[in-house]
Amino acid sequence: MNEEIRHLPYEVDEHADRHHYYENHWKRVALDLLLRQAGDVRGWSLLDYGCGRGETMKYAAEAGMVPLGLDADPECVRRAAKHGQTGLLDTKNPARQVPPCSFDVAACFHVLEHVDNPKEILTMLRRSARRYVIVAVPNLLKIPNLRKPRASPEKCNDGHLHGWDHAHFRNLAEKHCGLKILGWANDATIVPVASEVVRRMFGNKAVIGLETGIFRKLFPYWGISIIALMEPSGSDE
Repeated sequence: MNEEIRHLPYEVDEHADRHHYYENHWKRVALDLLLRQAGDVRGWSLLDYGCGRGETMKYAAEAGMVPLGLDADPECVRRAAKHGQTGLLDTKNPARQVPPCSFDVAACFHVLEHVDNPKEILTMLRRSARRYVIVAVPNLLKIPNLRKPRASPEKCNDGHLHGWDHAHFRNLAEKHCGLKILGWANDATIVPVASEVVRRMFGNKAVIGLETGIFRKLFPYWGISIIALMEPSGSDE
């Protein structure tokens, strides 16, 4: 994982900035997907790989799970510690730090795009999980903004080394990492121009309602994130 995580703010205000709202929304959507599949998860252990500020740990604990968070940023480790046990991520040898079959669930939200070796990390998460792996990554499939070129550099996060659409993520997970996808979830779909007009006229709350409501339902595979719930299904190649 990159040592300097420039894109991650230490404080977010979900009411002031809808993109801050989405920073946590994909975590809530992903855990809801897990709960709908698994049912009662009380007492289950959860690894939050790349825990950031710790919101996933908080939501998991509220569902009765016992979370452990790892992150490469010492400040994130400190902040997330109020939600459970945390530790500094060993970026040079993560497999040694996370033993096989050590957690019921392994979660990894908006981290794989930052690492040099996503196949190795996703395989390590599969080995570590007794029941499920749940992952969120940015979705490369977007509704085109005709006012800006698709290759416009300001639309890219300079910390992202990789990217996927649903088909390519399934290929990575199922053909190369020993996982089986059980289900997808979509957090929100931004419709260029229309979303911006609604935001300017009616504010953040209105545009969030559209992007997480009708826009998401109309364009389920064009969302901000690819969210996949998986189970271990194979051995190492």
